[in-house]
Amino acid sequence: MVAVFFLAGSVIIYRRSAMFRSNERAVATIKNRTQTIIFSRVEDEVRIASVDSDQLEEIFFEDMDSESVTGNIYLGKVENVVPSLEAAFVNIGIGRNAFLRFKDASGQQKLEKNQKVLVQVSKDPIGSKGPQITLKVSIPGRSLVYTPFSKHIGISKKISDSQERHRLTAVAKSLLESKEGVIFRTASYGLGEETIKDELEGLRENWKKINETFKRGRKPKILYEEPSFVEYILRERLTESTKEIVVDSEELWHEVVAGISKFKAGFKPVVRYVEGDAFATEDIYEKLKILYTRTVALPGGGNIYIDRTEAMTVIDVNSAGNLSGSDVSETSLNTNLEAASEIARQLRLRNIGGIVVIDFIDMKTDEDRQKIISSLSNEFKKDKARTMIMGFTRLGLLEMTRKRSTAAIGSKLYSSCPVCKGTGRIESPRAVYQRLLKDLTRGFQDQTINGASVQVYQNMSGILTPETQKNLLKTLKKEVSVSFTWPVPTTYDIKFIKKQEQPKKTKKQEKKKEKKESA
Repeated sequence: MVAVFFLAGSVIIYRRSAMFRSNERAVATIKNRTQTIIFSRVEDEVRIASVDSDQLEEIFFEDMDSESVTGNIYLGKVENVVPSLEAAFVNIGIGRNAFLRFKDASGQQKLEKNQKVLVQVSKDPIGSKGPQITLKVSIPGRSLVYTPFSKHIGISKKISDSQERHRLTAVAKSLLESKEGVIFRTASYGLGEETIKDELEGLRENWKKINETFKRGRKPKILYEEPSFVEYILRERLTESTKEIVVDSEELWHEVVAGISKFKAGFKPVVRYVEGDAFATEDIYEKLKILYTRTVALPGGGNIYIDRTEAMTVIDVNSAGNLSGSDVSETSLNTNLEAASEIARQLRLRNIGGIVVIDFIDMKTDEDRQKIISSLSNEFKKDKARTMIMGFTRLGLLEMTRKRSTAAIGSKLYSSCPVCKGTGRIESPRAVYQRLLKDLTRGFQDQTINGASVQVYQNMSGILTPETQKNLLKTLKKEVSVSFTWPVPTTYDIKFIKKQEQPKKTKKQEKKKEKKESA
């Protein structure tokens, strides 16, 4: 087996157990890095998993995520302005109108029907809702986000060094023109002024092309589309903590290496090629099983329960078998700290958005509650989505929000059960039996019916016992045969059997009968 690696311009080759290094120092630099990004191709679909310290952090599917329009820029036409909603509906040429809130257009222009507008999708369509759009357009790059309509200079909160923040602000002021702004992403940390200038000029040039196309256009159409799926993931998920990228096809290897080479600065990780299915070799399939469970176990023996509703996501923390700590308070705090880390990971992995309410195990002191908030805040630094922790309520529930731009991973991997309609509950066997009894009674009111053949689900075997079936014969005074072969637990099948009609006698048969009677 041969695996070829790409690392910051040097090539590393593994052959069986021997490793030939062309840059030992470069290899040594990745020892303390913990993130691995796995790219796997199955037929024409690319799947990507992000693993950190052997834990699955995020999962992406090309055939699902390629449907996303977030970040795309369109020439739109205002179809309707609705003051009562403080919003307008805009045709952007994708088959359903987009939703533009007035506050996402504030300070730019007054909206009027049939008006031509340049908009960017800020949130994908979900269910019956169309995409959400904004007039506050931005062009993202690897290290910068260019904002042509804003003078604001923003710096990622993950860059905490005050000197570096002042330096980046000074660089931005020296490079920006009037009426434009920039946001420095985490990847901009330590970049030289020339590198920042090159990327800014590239983004500015892209904007000029988009704006010129908009000015010439009349009908709704797309003006700018996010890059390829692979390039997008590299831009958004490749960080200084990425130690390697695993691929399982030659085509993917070239695409990933080409994507990394576009980044003029920053650490460039190893790209490792494996034969076969990378998701299998890296144990991703096993790790994916957690997405289908409601309960998630914690390392110390506790667990969390995750329940989704239309309005919010509710998470319950239980100590279960956790016996760590010298007393109840310490045990509760230890379990809650483990839960805080796992909850942050599950929200990222499942891409859960909106309101989240967490019922931690009761804590007696404000100091312990603050430790939980601090732990959550630190964990959310890994999250690309914007999160906001509101704090604990008087009932001891922690309230928070997470803003996502794409649908939750659950809506892509599975659908609601057609039997329980997504509630997780079905009618009890006793309730089904009572309905069955009513239907049989009603059917037997027809005097032409002699009996019935009934099919029920197997969970009815505890109700329709042989003894119960005998009692049915006494109660209904009709034969009822029962089989446990019906596939749906909340319904059943009844076939009523009519009495066999006596065949009409011929005239010859009637004469013979008369002769017998007279004899």
